[in-house]
Amino acid sequence: MAEAHGHKYYHKHKKHHKHKHKHHKHHHHHHHHKKVVVVKHKPKHKHYHHSRLPEIATFAIVAGATYAIIDNHFYKRRGDRYEYVERPR
Repeated sequence: MAEAHGHKYYHKHKKHHKHKHKHHKHHHHHHHHKKVVVVKHKPKHKHYHHSRLPEIATFAIVAGATYAIIDNHFYKRRGDRYEYVERPR
């Protein structure tokens, strides 16, 4: 039969060893917020003919109008041409 001894028994009958604990200093990091500045470059072209659109062009339909998106600029389709617009409407 094994006898369980509580916490008090351990301290009375065993040598108590002192342990040195390393204390970690807590460093507080201050996050500095940087201002984000969005620079809009003028488009390279004011318009494109539909047969001359770059291969990287993506297309979107907004409110029934077709737009080509080239270098983050929107070009609205008007007949055979895609004309630059600041934003789709």
